[in-house]
Amino acid sequence: KLTVSAHTLYDIVRKLPEGSEIIVSSSENNLIISCGKSEFMLPTLPFDDYPVMTEITEGKTFLISSADLQNLIDNTKFAISIEETRYYLNGIYLHQSIEKNNLRAVATDGHRLAQVEISLPDGADGMSSIIVPRKTVGEVRKLIDDIEGDVKIIVSSNKIKFNINNCTLTSKLIDGAFPDYQRVIPKENLNKLVILNTDFSKAIDRVSTVSMEKSRAVKLSLNKNLLSLNVNSHDLGNASEDLEIDYHHDNLEIGFNAKYLLDIASQIQGKEIEILLSDSASPALITDPDQDGVIFVLMPMRV
Repeated sequence: KLTVSAHTLYDIVRKLPEGSEIIVSSSENNLIISCGKSEFMLPTLPFDDYPVMTEITEGKTFLISSADLQNLIDNTKFAISIEETRYYLNGIYLHQSIEKNNLRAVATDGHRLAQVEISLPDGADGMSSIIVPRKTVGEVRKLIDDIEGDVKIIVSSNKIKFNINNCTLTSKLIDGAFPDYQRVIPKENLNKLVILNTDFSKAIDRVSTVSMEKSRAVKLSLNKNLLSLNVNSHDLGNASEDLEIDYHHDNLEIGFNAKYLLDIASQIQGKEIEILLSDSASPALITDPDQDGVIFVLMPMRV
């Protein structure tokens, strides 16, 4: 029993020839990795110094399909905040939705919000409302890639445990209160815009080419069945593109961060994207007609 640097060991194995045989041995305070004519000697630390995470003593235990777990993660992780000062936003908020009795995942960075929900798994009723850290979310997503079947989850008030095939991942939870996110979800956005998602995404990507600013603002001008996209850059010039759309409401101009729009559009599984607007200063509600229980909210920008 010994401990060794995980990153160094991984890099060595990754760079060795595919399919080669590796001999692992130990000598005094070193781990020896031999492969063909290559040999690596890595310093080790005492096994007894390795930290032990306490087990979850009590909590809710339930099964969730890997497909549902992927759905919860993929539709929300892009909106997790990376701002360390607002640590309570540095993860996915997982909780029971009382009004619909669903399991709901929410992530927001203050500029955009993603929410997705699935039917509440058996055994999850009454579970604690928890915030799963961004790093844990990323590792779980890697572990369930190409995995079929169910994942066993155990949730307590301060830890979460995932049993994925022969792998177990236990993580502490973020100790903080997630904000009342429902206040920012628009309830009365009546100006509905429906457009083919591929056309919309490619057009935004094209016009934002002339924007180098961090904000990458793009202006959407809606006039009957026409959508005009405009980007004005002091250094690189201007760009515009018109798209025919399904829109029958008042004329409206609103600005968004182009990258944030593209992030949301990449989560849309159907052919069309549905954007519900109120006015130029209010957040947009974006949905996928082909996915129930998935909504996105995007704050506008001044352009």
